[in-house]
Amino acid sequence: MEGAQSTLLVDCAGSPLLKLQEAGIDPARLGYVILTHDHPDHVYGFPILVLGLWLLRSPRPLQVIGLPEVLRTAHDLLALFRPQEWPGFRAPVYKEVDVAKNELLLDLPDLVVTGRIAQHLVPSLALRFLNRESGRAVVYSGDTGPSESVASLAQGAGALIHEAAGTLLGHSSAADAGRVAQSAGVNQLVLIHYPAQAGRLGALLAEARQHYPGRLDLARDMESLEF
Repeated sequence: MEGAQSTLLVDCAGSPLLKLQEAGIDPARLGYVILTHDHPDHVYGFPILVLGLWLLRSPRPLQVIGLPEVLRTAHDLLALFRPQEWPGFRAPVYKEVDVAKNELLLDLPDLVVTGRIAQHLVPSLALRFLNRESGRAVVYSGDTGPSESVASLAQGAGALIHEAAGTLLGHSSAADAGRVAQSAGVNQLVLIHYPAQAGRLGALLAEARQHYPGRLDLARDMESLEF
């Protein structure tokens, strides 16, 4: 997520620095990481991200925002590699959030980020990003089953990026995502975290279309969404 002044990353898997560069984002600008929940596919890339920023001589410590459980995991993963032995290492700054008491996660000059608890196997954050300049917002469901909390968070947003992993416990089908988008009244639904079988992609869109008449898209790597 890149604003006029701020750059932040949501979750941290794979090769995050490479992905940022492929997306045309300078990793040295990255100031914040929001970790939605404590599952491997959302946090296992954290040590390599911190290592890469150290190698790039990032000018400021990385701020890491999340629920207490995921921050403990991120801290412990990084500790395995003894970063205190890296010359000049600046430790990340960990910021625990409790969205039951305060939904505000980040209040930046260009972006405001709020969150609510989604419906997953472990505590997980759904996120709303407000562009101060345009006044428009986009919501990311994170991993979640069909959730009134996510639908409420998405009210008035221009776009909802909603998972469509299927009918697994703690996840949503494309039809579920369509129902949530319709309930929230968003202008655009973008399906993400969906099964990657090529033959199923059209069927996923058709499932969502049964419940949501607005603009409908599949998320693709390196695509951008302006708001």
